[in-house]
Amino acid sequence: MEAMIKQFIAGMSKEEKQKIIQEFMSSMSDEEKMEMMEIIMPIIMKDMPALMANMMKDFDKNDCRKMIKEMSPEIREKCKEMMMECLKIMEEM
Repeated sequence: MEAMIKQFIAGMSKEEKQKIIQEFMSSMSDEEKMEMMEIIMPIIMKDMPALMANMMKDFDKNDCRKMIKEMSPEIREKCKEMMMECLKIMEEM
């Protein structure tokens, strides 16, 4: 099942992926989004180098700007704190 999902996602365009994520995220409350982040972050961090390389290859400033504008102020602040911590870690490397 996992292989089928990966194959399906691999065949999607960047725009199709963004649309699905936006639809999924718009149906969630801020609390649900925070809960999801708490669950997903340990999984993401485990495979961060490969994941970041894959995510960032198609990601541009407009994608980031759009994503941030859609966040609530509370989520935006939490994201900012997390990103600042990531930057500190990267500078230490």
